[in-house]
Amino acid sequence: MYTGQFRIIEGGSGSVEQKKSSLRAYMKRRRGENENRDVKENGLVENFFSTRAMEKERFFVYLSYSSEAPTDKLIARLLKAGKTVYAPRVEGRDMEAVLFGEDFTLSERGIREPVGEAYRGKIDVAVLPLLAADERGGRLGYGGGYYDRFLREHPETLAVAYCFDFQLVREVPCEPHDKRADWIVTDKRIIKVWGV
Repeated sequence: MYTGQFRIIEGGSGSVEQKKSSLRAYMKRRRGENENRDVKENGLVENFFSTRAMEKERFFVYLSYSSEAPTDKLIARLLKAGKTVYAPRVEGRDMEAVLFGEDFTLSERGIREPVGEAYRGKIDVAVLPLLAADERGGRLGYGGGYYDRFLREHPETLAVAYCFDFQLVREVPCEPHDKRADWIVTDKRIIKVWGV
């Protein structure tokens, strides 16, 4: 469902960066007003477990922060299913995968980050946070480019955008360096964008 507000944000003139900035501001407000998060989280987890991603073994999952689509139940289910879970830790301009465990620190932004050695091996599936996505795999993050760089370094990784259904928009403004998602999982649907 696309509201008039989405059309105003997505359409019109302006640079790609201006359009991204407007959409980020709108979605941060919209996501903060989100209700029934527990019900939606259950839908997200069930839909994720219905994808072919579950045939894989090594998962890189963001540790949810603020009003993001929550990942704690997803991580718990993955671990219960015998999957190996890694979480992100920022080091300078890059992001590392660290085995998920019980020890965390808080980043400057207050985001949980795992403690331990960085993992340098293959990652099968990356679960990506976002502010908005479109059905062609366009994904609007927070502007730091961490996941874009991570996915460039791990071209074998299946990228799964993980979000609430209202975060889907007609078109996300994208630039050539923006990495698209292979799948989109929301609390209401699963969208297969590429291959796999």
